[in-house]
Amino acid sequence: MSTDLTPDEQFNFDIKRSIILAEYIKCWGMPEARNLMTNKKMPVELYVFPGEDMDQVTRVVTIGLSSCKFADDKSCNNELLMVLPFDVADDQWESVSQYIFELSNYIVNTLGRNVKAEDLKEESDQAPEAWPKALLFDDPRGEPNELNQFYIGIQHVTLSWVVPIFGNEYSLIKSSGIESFDAAVTDAEVSLVEVRRDACV
Repeated sequence: MSTDLTPDEQFNFDIKRSIILAEYIKCWGMPEARNLMTNKKMPVELYVFPGEDMDQVTRVVTIGLSSCKFADDKSCNNELLMVLPFDVADDQWESVSQYIFELSNYIVNTLGRNVKAEDLKEESDQAPEAWPKALLFDDPRGEPNELNQFYIGIQHVTLSWVVPIFGNEYSLIKSSGIESFDAAVTDAEVSLVEVRRDACV
């Protein structure tokens, strides 16, 4: 991996990759691809895990976001997960990859803090074409509990599920809370994995 990391930082990154990747593989099987961020100051890697045939989903996750530092020199303690219909992941791979890298850059260099469950990002043009433009960061619902956090030395790394949402859904969560959004999703019988869905409010 070609980055501007010092030898010690590279060593620590390699250890982190080994620990986190082992957990991913234990839960999802072997990845089918890896993509590297081209920005040398951010050693973020994307791994693609195809679901079982019955799942019909693909999981795309980062390793390395938690090796980045904010402007105040504090460590980022996030990694990101996006779950997509398998055909969307295949057909829009370049857009998906670019989007997650841009989100990584947003967290480290624009937001400047860790994201936590139920955090929101307002609508932007970064999202792939025809996707919902706002975002909900949440716990990785439906995934094994051991993926919620990784303990690497003294660092506790949280895996955050990235959920594309519509502007009116963003407003609903802001005004009425996540429970109201969950109820609307249930009533509309939509899957949050499906980025081609209609808004549920």
